[in-house]
Amino acid sequence: MEISYWIHKNILKLKDIKKLNKFILNNYSDLEPDLYKGKNLKEEIVKNTTTYRIEYSKIKKYISNIVEYSYQVNSEMFGYDLHSLNDRVLCLFNVYDSKTNGNYDWHVDKSMLPFTDIKLTLLINLSEKAYEGGDFYLQDGNTYEIFDFKKPGSLLMFKSYMRHTVKPVTKGIRKSLTIFLNGPKLR
Repeated sequence: MEISYWIHKNILKLKDIKKLNKFILNNYSDLEPDLYKGKNLKEEIVKNTTTYRIEYSKIKKYISNIVEYSYQVNSEMFGYDLHSLNDRVLCLFNVYDSKTNGNYDWHVDKSMLPFTDIKLTLLINLSEKAYEGGDFYLQDGNTYEIFDFKKPGSLLMFKSYMRHTVKPVTKGIRKSLTIFLNGPKLR
């Protein structure tokens, strides 16, 4: 049976989430420029978040075990040919705030590079408190709400070419870390 996503609850404890969030906010490289934000076919930005970019090398000590676990899950469940995660790869710390109706409309994750594709998207829920809204949906012909991802400390891996969305956050703040696992161009 082919799977489209993988979820692991409680991969991080709240104390570790707080340490990682604090570290990212004190050490990020920059804010994601509009050029790289998700767009629709009309080239309109569909991502309404504050996104902090940070190099993997800076947060490696906090999440390298999660990344290693993700490569193991890939080899057992997805079977993609993946490059190793380079220390200079930028990870995205997304903050969806209810005050600004934080959301991310339907999109797919894709590379802007000619010989590389994003094969798997890793999301880690780094929210410190419960929030309302911000529901995550995947589409592969059917539409699935991924309920278990609302739990802080959860890891979600999915095939990057699948359409996905984050519905508006209606109360509180939703935080997540995005890491893209790349490989040779799909042929």
